[in-house]
Amino acid sequence: MSRLRLPETDRRTTLKWLLAGLGATPALAACSPSQTSTGPDLLLGVPNPVSGRPYGADPDLMNPVTPWDLTMTPAQKDLVSALVDLVVPPMDNAPSGSALGLQNFVDEWVSSPYEQTQADRENLFAMFEWLERDVRSAGGASFASAPETQQTGALDQIAWSDRVADGLEPHAAAFDRFRNLVVSAYFASEPGSAWLGYIGNQPSMGDYAGPTAEALEHLQSALNELGLDMPEGL
Repeated sequence: MSRLRLPETDRRTTLKWLLAGLGATPALAACSPSQTSTGPDLLLGVPNPVSGRPYGADPDLMNPVTPWDLTMTPAQKDLVSALVDLVVPPMDNAPSGSALGLQNFVDEWVSSPYEQTQADRENLFAMFEWLERDVRSAGGASFASAPETQQTGALDQIAWSDRVADGLEPHAAAFDRFRNLVVSAYFASEPGSAWLGYIGNQPSMGDYAGPTAEALEHLQSALNELGLDMPEGL
């Protein structure tokens, strides 16, 4: 069972994150059959099949129409909720990944009918199933309900590139993909951007004041390292 009530992120937000991710992240090759868990014996349940069709090149995010259904099982979503909080725990003045609803973004990603996301779907679902089996084999009821020490004990086998357990390389690659997707979506959100201090483009009144002294100092340092001169007029 889930340890908390999961927030529902609206589809427009998850689609915005998905479309940004499609342009920024390459697909991974699908797992070999020996690494992919399929069939009715899945501990996390059998997800719904992928449906619908991809968006065109210019979707209307103000009035989104989602031509596919979400497919993750409740148990998968509970596991993902716990997993995103291990990747992005709550920080000063910033919510955790699950509080932001990133489990809904992951569901959107693996449910979307793109070649790139469907390769990820196979890899991620196999990794989720492996995490669930590992925790249960150690006596836990489920990954989502296990103590954090037990969750991290399972994850430590695949989370660090210099000490991946033998035979778990496909799951390590899948977790690396998962981590990149979650972190990218988090810092594309308003709370994540605010935590970084990113304010975006800001209007200014009157004549352009030019770059700040700090920006010029940084530019000068970078140019010095390259053996270049400061452009005239700055």
